[in-house]
Amino acid sequence: MTEHFATSPFGGRMMNAAHFLSYEKLRQQQKELRQKQSETEQDHHCIDRWKLLRALTEAREAYELSSRTIAVLEALLSFYPDKILDSRVALIVFPSNHELSMRLRGMSAPTIRRHIAILVELGFILRRDSPNGKRFVRRDSNGEIAMAFGFDLSPLTFKASEIETHASELREQARIRQQLRFNITIHLRDISKTILAALNEGREGDWNTLYDQLQALSGRVERNGTLENLGKREQALSILRKNVENLYLSKVSEQKTSGNVCENEHHIQNSNIESFDNKQVQNRENIKPEPISKNLRHNSKVQTHTSTPDLQEILQHCPQISHYAQHGIHQWRDLILTAGHIRPMLGITASAWQKACEIMGEINAAITLAAILERSDKIKSAGGYLRKLTEQAEHGQYCVKPALRALSNTRH
Repeated sequence: MTEHFATSPFGGRMMNAAHFLSYEKLRQQQKELRQKQSETEQDHHCIDRWKLLRALTEAREAYELSSRTIAVLEALLSFYPDKILDSRVALIVFPSNHELSMRLRGMSAPTIRRHIAILVELGFILRRDSPNGKRFVRRDSNGEIAMAFGFDLSPLTFKASEIETHASELREQARIRQQLRFNITIHLRDISKTILAALNEGREGDWNTLYDQLQALSGRVERNGTLENLGKREQALSILRKNVENLYLSKVSEQKTSGNVCENEHHIQNSNIESFDNKQVQNRENIKPEPISKNLRHNSKVQTHTSTPDLQEILQHCPQISHYAQHGIHQWRDLILTAGHIRPMLGITASAWQKACEIMGEINAAITLAAILERSDKIKSAGGYLRKLTEQAEHGQYCVKPALRALSNTRH
């Protein structure tokens, strides 16, 4: 096959220095390869076309290639008879517009020309235009190709090393991105569940602030987020997780070393709560809620169970709280834990909740929170409302049973 080709384009396309230099560069590269006699060097420049195409597909972001442009290149490669591309020779394919369109599942000619122009601009292929602009081949008397006009694929082989490097880098970035997304998801889950456990167990600590920090770092984990943004988010969550776990473990250790009985979950976590006497603490499942009286804070043994509702009556008046219970509400303890769980959802601070428990007692505070949940659509500030009721209870002006009765009347 002749080594001399026209470098100027056919028709209205203009010649420019970039195109001319690309032809000259390819000619020099092929000449240098042909001068090397080492078998090792020859094998080094024999490229598997489909492996090269796969690497380019992985590295498409580096070249800003669309899937359709790669499909056009794949179609051009399919017209070359050998699987192996030898960089030392011209690799000319000469499909007609109709055949090229058929291999591209009917892609229109203008679209094909647009994507071919992109491949030429990137230096992946070169045009070898005939005198009349047609793509064809001429053979000698032995049937060998003497002259061919069409698209030269040999520039692609000289970019094989560069393409593979980009593909390796992007594979590594994808691996790192996947690992970061995995870590972020695990951090979000562990932090959330640890804070929830601390709230349900009534552990001391500024869990409300930690919950706010978690909310600031929560949200959808972007599948294609930048490594920089994912890395910063993963690092921030890692620090927050460490702080949350250290605080939780410290409170667990303090509780284990204290004289409180907690193994059977009969201990009321807040030692300042004075709504129950010692006998009630030892048998928590049988605890009945007490009405709020004026002397409650000064006399922890005030008991008038006859005027207070039972658990089932409370659930009838406040059915919504059952939807937030992890394993249903069957005992007073379940009601208290569920109230602690929904407290941050209603925007009630930890300090407001603690004070309500101190003044009203845990059970009465939980009943009050259940009632607030029922009217959450009409209460602008659940935290402010709870503080107001707590103040009334402190002066003996609030009792849960009339409040539940009023709630039932408003519903009907």
